[in-house]
Amino acid sequence: MTRAAARLTTPVGYLAVLGGLEVLLLWVLRERYGIWLALLATVGLIALLALLIATTGRWRLKLWGISLLGALTAFGPTLIGIVQRPRVGLTMEHDGLLQLESAIDRLLKGQPIYGVDWSNTPMASFGWTLTPGNNPALHHLAYYPLTVLIGIPFRMVTDALGLPFDYRIVLIAFGLLGMTAILTLPLGGERRFLIMTAFYVSPLITLYLWSGRNDIEFLAVVLLTLTLLTRGHPTLAAGVLGVAVALKPFAWVAVPFFLLVLLIRWRAHHSRREVFAGLAALALVPALTILPFFAANPGAFWADVVLYTSGGVADAYPIAGYGFGDLLYTLHVITRRTDSFPFAIFQVVVAVPVLWLTGRAFLRRPTIGCWMMAYASLLLAVTFFARFFNDNYAAVVITLLLCVLPLGDLSLAPTPAVEAERRAA
Repeated sequence: MTRAAARLTTPVGYLAVLGGLEVLLLWVLRERYGIWLALLATVGLIALLALLIATTGRWRLKLWGISLLGALTAFGPTLIGIVQRPRVGLTMEHDGLLQLESAIDRLLKGQPIYGVDWSNTPMASFGWTLTPGNNPALHHLAYYPLTVLIGIPFRMVTDALGLPFDYRIVLIAFGLLGMTAILTLPLGGERRFLIMTAFYVSPLITLYLWSGRNDIEFLAVVLLTLTLLTRGHPTLAAGVLGVAVALKPFAWVAVPFFLLVLLIRWRAHHSRREVFAGLAALALVPALTILPFFAANPGAFWADVVLYTSGGVADAYPIAGYGFGDLLYTLHVITRRTDSFPFAIFQVVVAVPVLWLTGRAFLRRPTIGCWMMAYASLLLAVTFFARFFNDNYAAVVITLLLCVLPLGDLSLAPTPAVEAERRAA
């Protein structure tokens, strides 16, 4: 099994397995995205696999190849969905995409976005079969304000050009940011190839990007945070991580391990200024984007963002997915998906020891790979034992775990040897 795992954790293994699944999915969805896209992706995959097998080195060329293939398979179907939407209407789009577009429209009109009834928006046209009645999201906006705010400049540009607005334009921009972050990581070409494959030539991420789910936003910003940390810019990395925190709750799970990086750096050179600057930068964007909306209507914001997802309101998001909650429902411990259950207790019971063990492991071996392993492990503990553990949540955790070995042993501790390695990279 060790030898088999070693073979799989190679560029050929990652590209053959993940890329093969990606191309297969494009063929399955050829009526939606066209046979030519599936054909181009197949040719690109075969050509890149041949290049990997036939040559050693030449990683600059191979990185260009995987970047182009990633752009084709990740952004190609997304752009096709955007272009075809005015003509064919809604097909496989996610309801959250429509809600975000409506929320942007409301903000541009000076209207509130929390504590709002969305029943008169396009999202109401989506069918709902998980529980009796209507989609509970029609009465709650679970997204953080920055997820909406970040779309306003894009909406203004499309309006100026006379084009219909599709929130997936924002997701493509974040996807390009994530690609840039991977390419600028101070790692060898082979390692960056693996990470690029895991994010952009894999249905674990791209399938949800095509339909308009917004996971790529916080993922791209977390990748940029790692790039800045490995290049010795902790304060700037703190500000960037703050953006991720302001975009999605999943990024909050990374904060304890970022604080451990600040602790390690403080032990090395006892710079209180760096610690305080890092903490301030981390809090800046969440404070500027969340607090005004919370202050405008605390009850509505808390009900939409916190209680709706945790089961604290009568019409909370139902128990669903592939995690602990659905297991309890299957075993009839919970009789209805709409029931209340103290999932937070189980989350804390599991997350605390995971945080303790992974935090101690990271302090003993403060590498970027250990950082990612700690973050992915804690994220799995928090999300698996939550009220719902959706398919895209599982895909995010698996993708982060696929990046642990490629990220490798580059230390986040500010030692002279590490600084010299970064300059050389």
